Amino acid sequence: MLYTLLIAGVLLVVIVMKYMLKPAERCPECGQKRGDDAPICTCGYVFEFPEDSTPLEYGAPEDVP
Repeated sequence: MLYTLLIAGVLLVVIVMKYMLKPAERCPECGQKRGDDAPICTCGYVFEFPEDSTPLEYGAPEDVP
């Protein structure tokens, strides 16, 4: 009986932790956490793609001669 209650308690704790603590989205390439809903990771991985055909433009444009 004690083991049954112990297993039930552990399962309850695991289920509560799973739904109460939402894990942060991580980059699949470098493993860094996605901060502030940034659309592009520091390594260059793109988290989001635009729904229309407009190109993504983030950050300062580079000077191209």
